[in-house]
Amino acid sequence: MLNDIKNYFANFSDATNACRTIALWVTIALLIAFVITRLYIFVARKKQAYDEATIDAVSKIANGAWIVIALTAAVCFIVTFTTCYFVDDVVNKDHLFPILFYPLLVLALVVVASAITLFVKPNFITKIVCAAVVGSALISVIVCMIVYYNSGEAAKNNWMDVLSNIGLYLSAVILAAAIIVASIFLDRKSKPMDTRTITYAAVCVALSFALSYVRLFKMPMGGSITFASLLPLMLFAFMFGSRKGVVVGVIYGILQAVQDPWIIHPAQFALDYLVAFGAIGLTGCMRELGAFKSNMRAQFAVGVIIACALRFISHYFAGVFAFGSAGLDYVKYGSVFANAYFYSFVYQCLYLIPELAIVIVASMLVLTSSSFRKQIEIRIAAGAKGEKQTAAAQESLPEAEQQLDSTVAQTGDKTE
Repeated sequence: MLNDIKNYFANFSDATNACRTIALWVTIALLIAFVITRLYIFVARKKQAYDEATIDAVSKIANGAWIVIALTAAVCFIVTFTTCYFVDDVVNKDHLFPILFYPLLVLALVVVASAITLFVKPNFITKIVCAAVVGSALISVIVCMIVYYNSGEAAKNNWMDVLSNIGLYLSAVILAAAIIVASIFLDRKSKPMDTRTITYAAVCVALSFALSYVRLFKMPMGGSITFASLLPLMLFAFMFGSRKGVVVGVIYGILQAVQDPWIIHPAQFALDYLVAFGAIGLTGCMRELGAFKSNMRAQFAVGVIIACALRFISHYFAGVFAFGSAGLDYVKYGSVFANAYFYSFVYQCLYLIPELAIVIVASMLVLTSSSFRKQIEIRIAAGAKGEKQTAAAQESLPEAEQQLDSTVAQTGDKTE
């Protein structure tokens, strides 16, 4: 693991690793440039180098430019890495199972196409058609998984008995139900997705998916330490609520299943991809409960910990019942590793705890900017009123900024 991390910053052994190394340095360069841009605007505002109107105009232009740059980089990463994946993994290796991969790929494409269709023409009929098409694709995936699981090929890739099957199904159903109920309870005032929300969702999924390729370490049986890949999804869930966050998290989980398919059982697929990433949608739970009202960073940090804890539990049970016997390979390090429960716990900790730490550090750096926090507040307020009143919310931005600045000053949370 340490050797992988050490070599990661300059690994050109094949096309995928070369692209990943380049993507890492491009991401770091963009982050440094973004910080410099924000510092320049901050210093100019503090020293009153220009009038407020000019600084505000420059800040808006810079924000728009950085959104375009981030999306362009995300699209380039996704196209490049997908191509490398097919060249290095699909063409040159034989661990890909077509009966699983291609239905998942079709499902991902259908979801993306439906999102674009809803963005262009968001009416009732379009929503019904898109839901029917996505539902049909999902049913096809489930049927293919059942066929695969009951085939001889699947028997070579799992070690499950009757108890493991029961454990997988029970844990998948209980966790999925808990997340759904929690999202409904927490986000009781949720409104249907409008065009603006779909746009934000698409941007956040694209950014998270691109960053998921920029990983520091990949575990041998699924899971990896990435460059804060879940942060865009978490910000979306924080701004738009748990219900929309869970839906977008499930969509992201489907894309992850296409990117890194470790699937040996239908319930394990649900736990490792749908439930685990759907849990990310609960990041805004503290805001919806009204806790830490005067401290957005505390709201976000606690929400991140809760969402990641649920993701950990989901991966943990999938590891216990689907991959637990793999611990026998590590019995030389101690007989305790032969225990599926302990093996799965250690396995998940090795990548999920570093992933959590990276996300929290990155989010605290992002939320250090008071202007970014103001934009989140405005987006939350606009979402509560509905898309028709979003323009009015934007017009009231100066008043909202003054009110937020007053609150921040009173609570001692004035950090740039």
